[in-house]
Amino acid sequence: PSGRIDELVAPVVDPVSGQPESKASVVAMSRFDAAWYGFAVSRQALRPGSDYWALARTRSGYRAEMAGRTSPECWERAAKELMAAPEAEAVSVIDKARGSARVALYDGGVLIGAVFVSPTPVAAMRDYLVTLPGTEVPNILSGRPPADVVDPGPVLCSCFGVGINTIVDAVETKGLLTVEAVGEALSAGTNCGSCKPEIAALLTQVKTREAAE
Repeated sequence: PSGRIDELVAPVVDPVSGQPESKASVVAMSRFDAAWYGFAVSRQALRPGSDYWALARTRSGYRAEMAGRTSPECWERAAKELMAAPEAEAVSVIDKARGSARVALYDGGVLIGAVFVSPTPVAAMRDYLVTLPGTEVPNILSGRPPADVVDPGPVLCSCFGVGINTIVDAVETKGLLTVEAVGEALSAGTNCGSCKPEIAALLTQVKTREAAE
């Protein structure tokens, strides 16, 4: 959590331009051996206390990647502390032998948040999970959408939350051929525009795949 990359650069600058001597800094690194890895989503601010964590805002609250050298005694209690929800109703699946845990916290049937823990980096559909805090979802512990819910895929247009699978499906079913056509149909790429090159590359991939078929 305190590993800002600029901390590695020595405070030596050019006397005229002020440019830092970033290409000549000597650093030492050591491997971080984690006993567990975690991923969490929450509708309210998270309070990570693990050895490593990275926190980000989402449309529905917060998300966090975490890791630690030692595991807490009780993952349900740890989840409540993480989300500052001591009175929440907890639903969990915990396998101490395998070192895995999944805990969801609810308030009146509404999801406060969930934590997914594994001895290796957590395998879960993050772009789907971050949309769930604040909703009445009963089956979040699977870490993936139910069979009857369409998976939008990883978010490509962050401005409008449009996933790759959504764009591919629209291209294939509606015959969208240009970035502009995708924008008109899905709004993707019509705000900041930073995802337009990725949309163009995706269109090329779909066209190439169709040609091969």
